[in-house]
Amino acid sequence: MKFGIREMIFVVAMVGLLACSYCFVFSKSNARRATLEQAIRAKQSALVNLKNATAGIDDLGNKIEELQQAITFFESKLPQEKEVDKILKEVWQMAEANSLQTKTIKTLKSERGTNYSEQPITLSLSGDFSGFYSFMLQLEKLPRITRVTQMKLEKITSQDGQMDADLTLSIFFEPDPTAAVTASVN
Repeated sequence: MKFGIREMIFVVAMVGLLACSYCFVFSKSNARRATLEQAIRAKQSALVNLKNATAGIDDLGNKIEELQQAITFFESKLPQEKEVDKILKEVWQMAEANSLQTKTIKTLKSERGTNYSEQPITLSLSGDFSGFYSFMLQLEKLPRITRVTQMKLEKITSQDGQMDADLTLSIFFEPDPTAAVTASVN
C-alpha cells in the first residue's frame, strides 16, 4: 500500500477529529460526570448524617415515658397541703420516740414552685446523739420527700454524748389547686 499525501491528510484529519472530539465532547462529559459524582457523595454523607441524627428518635419515646413515670412517682410522694400538720406531728413523734426533747418547731413561709410547694420548718432538739442519729435515719426513710437544708450541732460539754441541734427541714407537698386559683384572682 502506498502512503501518499492524500493518506497523510486523511490520517491527520482523523487525528484532528479525535482531538476535537476529546476537547469538545469527552472532556465536558468527564467534567459533568465528576460534578455529579461529587454531588452524589455529598448527598450520601448527608444521608449518613441524617441516619445518625435520627438513630436516637426511637429511644426518645421510651425516655419520655420513663421520665413521665419518674414524675408520677415523685408526685405520689408529695402529700397534699392539708396534710402538712400530720407531717409535723409525725416528725415530733419521731423525735420523742428517739428520746429527743423538742424545744421548738416553727414553720417558715412556704415557697411555691410550678407543681409543688416547699414548707421549711425549723426544729430545735436536744438529747443523746445516738437518738438524734436514729431520728435522722428515720427522717430519711419517710415515705415523702423531705430535705434537711441547714443543721447546727453543738455538744453539751457538761454531759457525755448529749447535744443540741438546730435544723431546718423542708417538706415538699402538692399545692392546693383551689388556693392557686384564689391567689391568682386576687
